[in-house]
Amino acid sequence: MTHAAHIAFIEHELNGFHQSLAEYRQQMGAWYARALDAVSHAADMPSLLGMDRVLRVGDSQGSFSISDADLSTVTRCPAGGELKIESKFESVYDVPIGEIPVEVIRLEDGSSTVVMLDEQGKGSHTCVAGGRYQVRVQGGVSAQQVDALFASYAGLTADLEQWLREQWNGFKPFWQQSTASAIGSGVLAGSWAAIRDVWDSIKLVQAILEDPLKYVEQLGTEAAKLAQLATDAPQVMEKAMLLASDEAALYLMVRTAMLWLDALPRGEMAEAAAGFVVSLLIDLVIGAVLMIALPAAGVAYLSLRLVKYGARILDAAIGFVRGLLGILTKFMQAVNRYKAVAVRGVVGGLKQGTMQMRWRARHNAVLKQKERIDDVPVAAKNPQGDAAAPADKTATNGCPVSMVTGEELLTLTDGALDGILPFEWTRLYRTSAVDVDCGLGFGWSHSLAQRLVVGGDSVVWTDHENRSTALPLPTAARPAITNSLAEAAIYLGDLPDELVLAQASRFYHFRDGVLTAISDAYDNRLRVIRDRLGRIERLDNGVGRSLFLRYELGRIVAVDYQVHRAKGREPYVWVTEQNVVSYAYDDAGRLVSATNAVGESEVYRYDDQHVILERQLAGGASFFWEWERAGKAARCVRHWASFSQMDTRYAWEDGGRVTVHNADGSQEVYVHDQRARLVQRVDPDGAEHFKSYDDKGRLTVEQ
Repeated sequence: MTHAAHIAFIEHELNGFHQSLAEYRQQMGAWYARALDAVSHAADMPSLLGMDRVLRVGDSQGSFSISDADLSTVTRCPAGGELKIESKFESVYDVPIGEIPVEVIRLEDGSSTVVMLDEQGKGSHTCVAGGRYQVRVQGGVSAQQVDALFASYAGLTADLEQWLREQWNGFKPFWQQSTASAIGSGVLAGSWAAIRDVWDSIKLVQAILEDPLKYVEQLGTEAAKLAQLATDAPQVMEKAMLLASDEAALYLMVRTAMLWLDALPRGEMAEAAAGFVVSLLIDLVIGAVLMIALPAAGVAYLSLRLVKYGARILDAAIGFVRGLLGILTKFMQAVNRYKAVAVRGVVGGLKQGTMQMRWRARHNAVLKQKERIDDVPVAAKNPQGDAAAPADKTATNGCPVSMVTGEELLTLTDGALDGILPFEWTRLYRTSAVDVDCGLGFGWSHSLAQRLVVGGDSVVWTDHENRSTALPLPTAARPAITNSLAEAAIYLGDLPDELVLAQASRFYHFRDGVLTAISDAYDNRLRVIRDRLGRIERLDNGVGRSLFLRYELGRIVAVDYQVHRAKGREPYVWVTEQNVVSYAYDDAGRLVSATNAVGESEVYRYDDQHVILERQLAGGASFFWEWERAGKAARCVRHWASFSQMDTRYAWEDGGRVTVHNADGSQEVYVHDQRARLVQRVDPDGAEHFKSYDDKGRLTVEQ
């Protein structure tokens, strides 16, 4: 590479440095990166959203991941009526993680109190002696917390870029005058191979911080000083250990070191440097993190590691970490933003009367080769075989009738499960599904009625609206596949034989074709629990709240809202707080009534092929349908109500066109293509609207 080309390359890398985190998300093999970019904050999460924790109860201990859904250790309140809480790093020394909110939940009545731990990671809660309690650290992650964290990353990125530009302003004249070749030849700064070699080795810094005295060989006399720092100034050590666990920040440091090394003038480094750039990258990042805890420790580490390569390399490396010290110190002032996202979970365990939470960094990000995500844009279909968009994205009229297929899409929400990941118990009647019974009678589906059927190298996903989407089966070589037309993605899960479907900000986890959990972009999770017959029995939010489904003759007859409680020292049991909704069926297995929590009922009437004819509300109002064609092919031609304001007729034509005749004499026209996309609409006043789409279903023209 010529000097002019190398200069142009460095300046190109500097101009693109602000995109470093975007590249990081693309290259890290994290669960969220496999879903569609449009799915909520999934593409904007840092890779390390938790730390492994060691929970201690007496002399026993167990290690759990923050994402472990089954962890729910319950602790009894000591005789003194005070529950003491401590939060610490898993370390030889007592390094606290302080100033975090902790929710203490009394399981007898579900009451909760938020306790703010102090700088020493300590707090206490007045409790009922003998009562059972669960401690939950910060609950789920909010979008605001993630936005605040990424604002810190944006500031760090900008500061690092400014520092690199200042360095380059000093280096560039040497490149313009020099005749020597570039050490990196413009390859290092953009080399993912180099980062792959570096990534796993960086975890050494975490081990050093956990027990410095084990690394006297790498730190010399500074090992003892670093160990003493953990005792004398634990808050300083806390920041260093949090930085060592923050993989997004570490990645920015690696990119900075790579670009800086490639920008260094030839005279700044010995000939041998080109042969150990990867090792040098590792040492630069480790040295920078150690500087946060004890500047002398960072210098000592680099001195012992790099002295064999000569004074020029050592001086340059020390200059690098000293240059970053101020930037990283400023970044760590916002450490609470990282703690708010990274330190969380349900924990418990008493040791000498104190509930202890001990944390250690966990590597979530796995560097992967940049891979092309396959997109297979195939429209979802209803049971009649017609293309169908989700009900809330389908052009409808009335109660509502689909302007695409003419079928009824009656969507009703009967209840909800509250919590950090709220869930609505919703049911939908789809005329084309009159031959399908998902447990609520023919034609009806509910928000947990999802299934996967794997056949050969493909998989068919039937969602909670009785729409089926065919997708290729993900493999190790092809782990993620999107369907831009259906706005969904499928990818391999973390567990053996697990497949995950992503759609509309939710992730649906399946094993052996059966729905096992629902999660969001922040890995908050709802567990689906089944009875011995394989039927869904409970939806558990993990903090003592659930929806419980009751069955008779294979159909759901009630949904109850339950809480996990115990009396005194009796075992914990699920207790029904409220009946959310109850259902009744006729002898043909059709849903004929739904009664809400206050006893109000609405009733339904059907023809002999289960096509809905009437819906009567609790207040007495009724809605009616008239159909052309029969069974699942039925298409609505008239929809009216017991009150005069609503009486609509539909005239269906070939080519996806329907004309709506309203009660006031006005008309509307809807035209859809074969993929259920609205391409033309004529308003009652005659105004015309047109839309065009590309092959992936994306809107390209609207007029």
